[in-house]
Amino acid sequence: MKSVEGIILKKSPRREADAVFTLYTKEHGLMELVAKGVRKGSAKLKSGLDVFNHAEIFYAPAKHWSIVTDFKIKNNFKNIKQNLFRLKLTHFASVAILKIFEPGLAEPRVWQKVLDFFTGLENSQSNKEELIGSTYFWCHDILVLNGLNPRSPDFSPINTVDLKKKTEELFLHHFGISISKLI
Repeated sequence: MKSVEGIILKKSPRREADAVFTLYTKEHGLMELVAKGVRKGSAKLKSGLDVFNHAEIFYAPAKHWSIVTDFKIKNNFKNIKQNLFRLKLTHFASVAILKIFEPGLAEPRVWQKVLDFFTGLENSQSNKEELIGSTYFWCHDILVLNGLNPRSPDFSPINTVDLKKKTEELFLHHFGISISKLI
């Protein structure tokens, strides 16, 4: 049995009672795991395998998809899940992560940025505008870590308007994602 630390970004139904979970993990980057019978009402895994949970997930390697055997919740991000705007920002981040990163490519700095973004949204006392600004900064940092803006690895924007404009252009050009339309 193996384990990974990750944030669950997506849950997709599979067969009658199974589900495929897509996580961004510390050890493997983006990866998918199958939880057998998790959609049944009495499933022991049902309570912890929820989208946007930060968990240690135990799994058994298999030929196609590894199979979840157990979990330990590290943070269920309760404050995010109770606030529709924060949930929207988190959903945007998960869409971006799923679109930007290839499965199996672990990058510790990206993992830390992803975890910091979720934790920051969970604990922040900021207003909506400040959260939007933080989201643009996070997007820019992800682009820099991904090598899409090599001219500015230590980019310190003069103002937030320039940062938003530049990041919006890069996300639209490289990934077809309009940040302003999703947040």
